[in-house]
Amino acid sequence: MIAAVKLAPGNSIIQGQVKMNILVVDAVSEVRRKLIKYLQLEEKFHYVFETQTVKEAQRIMGTIRIDVIIFDIQLPDKSGLDLMMLRHKLVYKPVTIVCSNYGWPQYLNAYDNLSVDYFFDKSTELLELKLFIKNLVDKSDDYSSVFSHNHNFN
Repeated sequence: MIAAVKLAPGNSIIQGQVKMNILVVDAVSEVRRKLIKYLQLEEKFHYVFETQTVKEAQRIMGTIRIDVIIFDIQLPDKSGLDLMMLRHKLVYKPVTIVCSNYGWPQYLNAYDNLSVDYFFDKSTELLELKLFIKNLVDKSDDYSSVFSHNHNFN
């Protein structure tokens, strides 16, 4: 299932929204929707896309410029980390954020090796992720140093 929400017409920033697209990939639709609502993504981004599989996410990323991807590791068809392979092939490089319960050292090493930009623990760091997204949008041209105390792998 792929869902997209059109947020604002035109080519400019409207009511605090930047012309950036975000993709949320999680196996559970209720989790995706709650995450979108909690992070206030519909208020911040031009388009919000959501899907449950790597295959659907790859299709979206192959046809639409996605600026930010928030994804879980455990997805129905593959590991969310498979999205990193496609990211490396894209001309543009979306900001990649793993939001998962898999924060063990071996996973953090894998995220680092695959050039994941940021990791947030789904069970304990949603407030930090919310602040990060706010700062990312507010400073969309300088997101590399927005939230340095979290797991930033760059």
